[in-house]
Amino acid sequence: MAIKIKHKDPKSTDFGVDDIVINVKEGTIFYKSEKGLFKLQGDNLNTDIDLIKFDANISASKGFFNTSGLGEMKIGVEGIKKFTVGSFPTLEVGGHILPTTTSSPKFDLGSVTNPWKKLYISPTSIHFIKTRAGVGASKIGTTFIIGRYKKETIPEEEETFTQENVINLKAGRTISSVSRKVKAAGNIESADGIINYIRPEVIYHPTEDESALIHKTAHRLSFRTAGGDPLDIFCDGESNDKIRLGSTTTNATEIKLHGSISASIDGGSW
Repeated sequence: MAIKIKHKDPKSTDFGVDDIVINVKEGTIFYKSEKGLFKLQGDNLNTDIDLIKFDANISASKGFFNTSGLGEMKIGVEGIKKFTVGSFPTLEVGGHILPTTTSSPKFDLGSVTNPWKKLYISPTSIHFIKTRAGVGASKIGTTFIIGRYKKETIPEEEETFTQENVINLKAGRTISSVSRKVKAAGNIESADGIINYIRPEVIYHPTEDESALIHKTAHRLSFRTAGGDPLDIFCDGESNDKIRLGSTTTNATEIKLHGSISASIDGGSW
């Protein structure tokens, strides 16, 4: 057996199956089988950071590391971007898991055919990041360089979905973070600092679409049913204020009032 010293990687024809070649420039060792050429690279003891490149697949039943983690490690090559963890169910990560930087989001966590079973997160962990399109620019000295038109994420503009939001939704409350105020009007009292409110145009019956309470027009509230329009209230403070009881489609609505009726009028007739 011969040991050959070189300052570059050898070709397959440079040595035989019973020889070993050492590339002293790169610190790599080469040997051959009857059908293949193999390369070994060890740990550089003069540095804490080692770069080991493999130009083919790696297969092993176990992997051991004498440090607390893998450090900065990129797994996957062109056409083969799969990192498989064996039958043991736990993969512990002591840092962030980040996708490659792109102009707009491209990568998923799970898929339609391979979904995650459960997701455990902290109470304020879900943040929706906005993506906007525009032209970027940078300044070097007194010169401005205009970039190309593209989409980018805006870190300062995000929406958060929290555990408290889920609790409020399950309890039938809204999750608005903007408080509102309703001024007093006549005998109706005011309401200030309200965050449990809704702003619907239509409220439907749970199973019947013909039954709906409509508030699409400001100052107007209407009840629409399969039997017509039995209730219509409009009051904007002008001369066309009205409260109508009874359907205009059937003209046969029976109105029952149990108790006293009190009314007042300022001018006009009754």
